[in-house]
Amino acid sequence: MPPRATSRRQDIAAAALTVLQRDGYAALTARKIAAEAGLSPGHISYHFATMDEVLSEAYRLASQTLRQSEATLLATTSTPAERLHAFLAAGFTPDILSPPHLRMRIDLWSAALSHPAIAETERALYDRYRADLTQHLTALASPASTEKIPAVTDLIMATLDGLWLDWMRRHDQTAVQNGLALCLKLAGSELGKPLDTR
Repeated sequence: MPPRATSRRQDIAAAALTVLQRDGYAALTARKIAAEAGLSPGHISYHFATMDEVLSEAYRLASQTLRQSEATLLATTSTPAERLHAFLAAGFTPDILSPPHLRMRIDLWSAALSHPAIAETERALYDRYRADLTQHLTALASPASTEKIPAVTDLIMATLDGLWLDWMRRHDQTAVQNGLALCLKLAGSELGKPLDTR
């Protein structure tokens, strides 16, 4: 794909994210996205076959915020325990926890329930995050505890989703920190290397 076409697709995806964060999924229209991007509506149909394809691209773009947060925090770590802590904390930075960002993420989760193209993108992004978490847990685990990694991964993934939803409802930073600390404690105790979670 020519660079200019790629740039246009990214502009449209970024505009879709802005509209999602501002107005929500129920109010999302191609016309609003085009206006936000400073383009005519025809540009959207030229670069994307369907609105689901626009939202899938927007979903991938949104995930880059988390990946950038992870890269920033992981750059300051060295031990497996520090890297796991940084990886988990990256999902709870102020940018990630901002109401517009979380609203957009939950809207996209909801859209994935009834739109196969969005669901496929959501699953790919979920699988990638889960694989990264598994890699961090594997680096931490003792040789005798590696069979426990899938179960620990399952519990941590479910806990992270719950913490995001709980934050939307209560905005309780202490609850987030307690949840992340318990994820670390669980990982350490189950995988044979107790961690300092202070």
